[in-house]
Amino acid sequence: MELDELEEVFVVLTLPKKSLKPLLKFRRKIAKKYNLYPDGNYPELHITLNRIKDDSVDTGIEIVNNLANLTEEVRISIENFKCFNVKDDFLVLEVNKTESLVKLADKLNEKLTKKGISTIDNYDEWQFHITLISNLFAKNPIPKSNLNNLCVALDGFPQSIYTQTKAIEIWKPTLDPDEKVITSIKL
Repeated sequence: MELDELEEVFVVLTLPKKSLKPLLKFRRKIAKKYNLYPDGNYPELHITLNRIKDDSVDTGIEIVNNLANLTEEVRISIENFKCFNVKDDFLVLEVNKTESLVKLADKLNEKLTKKGISTIDNYDEWQFHITLISNLFAKNPIPKSNLNNLCVALDGFPQSIYTQTKAIEIWKPTLDPDEKVITSIKL
């Protein structure tokens, strides 16, 4: 997929895999049961901070680079598995709004909005989350009723995850690791 074919790209925070073991294990079980990713190419778990118009990637990279240089560690917290949103295509888990996460996301949104390149219309309603399952990338999508059942089973399950972000990146919406990352800056 060529960048000029896209409508938007994503500004994301990546996380250390070691700290995500419970989520990775849960996702792997679901993926095996439904044969979601038969080629073994799983979507990388991440937190989306914002979206950028695809024709403004260079400006987005500049903003992300500047913010990364001013940002110290960003703490991430999940106290319970909390499924807050099930649509036909996604099973997502809520991420707590830590002070450092909110500070970075608010600064990013302010700068992207000032340049007119953010594609988020309702930032005040944005909820930080990690997408566990995306039917958009699954070879064999999970039916909506099964996604609802998974959400009910998952909601409220106690699991504490405390970690720090690894990097802030801009991604194309693809699973291909060679095509996905446009830029990556360690935090």
